[in-house]
Amino acid sequence: MMAPSLHPQNPRLVWLACAQGMQALAASFLTLALVYYGSARADASGLGLSLAARTAPTLVIALFGGIVADKWNRTKVAAISILVGAGVNAGLAIIIPVSGLDWKAQLLALVAGFATALGAPSLYALLPSVVDKHDLVRANAVVRSWRNTANVIGPGLAASIGALASFEVVLWAIVCLNVGAGLSVLQITLDERAVCPTPVSQELSGITGVLRHNVWLLFAVPFWGLFLAIQSGAADITQPLYVIDKFTPATWSFMMSAMAVGYLVGSLIALKLKPRRLFTGSVFFGALCILQLVATVSSDRLIVLAIASFATGIGFEISGVLWGATLQSRVPEEFMGRVSSFDYAISFGLTPIAYAVFGMFSLEGATFVLSASAWALAGLTVLGIGVGIFLDAARLSAARAKS
Repeated sequence: MMAPSLHPQNPRLVWLACAQGMQALAASFLTLALVYYGSARADASGLGLSLAARTAPTLVIALFGGIVADKWNRTKVAAISILVGAGVNAGLAIIIPVSGLDWKAQLLALVAGFATALGAPSLYALLPSVVDKHDLVRANAVVRSWRNTANVIGPGLAASIGALASFEVVLWAIVCLNVGAGLSVLQITLDERAVCPTPVSQELSGITGVLRHNVWLLFAVPFWGLFLAIQSGAADITQPLYVIDKFTPATWSFMMSAMAVGYLVGSLIALKLKPRRLFTGSVFFGALCILQLVATVSSDRLIVLAIASFATGIGFEISGVLWGATLQSRVPEEFMGRVSSFDYAISFGLTPIAYAVFGMFSLEGATFVLSASAWALAGLTVLGIGVGIFLDAARLSAARAKS
């Protein structure tokens, strides 16, 4: 197979990049729309519970989704989950403008979360099926660059649509984008995989066997779960409401655009990277997100907020590429669905709890919440890099012994 590039001879990578780009654009639209409706009614609790409901099914259903990814056609599973989510988003587009982020919106967000959690492992496991293993770092960067391009234009485009038309139009645009993403995934054809017809209960118990052969996951995945929970709660709930209250919605949109540009630049940098210490590098770059939290509470200058957001985007993008390559290079393809689901369930499973908890804090305590979150993330970074150096060194030693 040729090296992964957006070339007509590798159409599967093109369709995957298009699908993830449209999904990213829809996600950025949804984030801004929810923040808009939450801030318009000063409803921090409603915003937190809506985001929590959307992500809560991750812990419950994602592990089962990994088994589905390993047993059935990953293309169809991923596409169906995206299209079901589009249908639920249509319900949100009807309810939110009328009732805000009340229990009806939260219930629909919960249903959408179940669909996403079931299909996400299949979607994430597609990339190793369309490129060679030695091209995974570059392929991750290529696909993510499409997502990041969408993230660059997403906040500004959504804000412009909201100002020129209404945020109700933004909600319906989300539906259209998800339909396009689902149809794009359906265009990806995969070679048939030999799968033993084992019972689902046996497959569930098989997850423990996979983890026994990949003990390092028992630290790495929970580490990212806790790190992302704290960062998501602070950055997705407390920070936007604080910035909008202190400045304007346009300031928050500008920060999101700056971060999205950072994601795009980070994906371009990642194309050139050939790191040996993948996990350690992912922790180091991920820690750049602390800069945005610190800047938010310590500076009133827009340029400082923009630079910190830009650095956060670069860091998270390179971190994501390195973490994805860590999993995809160390785990056999036949187990990728289950490992992806374990990673997805734990890495994002704590996020809904964080959303609900951070939604309980009032704006008066936002400065303390953001500062405490930054210190907690700094402590986790020291731990992650320390353990990561040991894990990567052991991996490199084992590779040298085999050669």
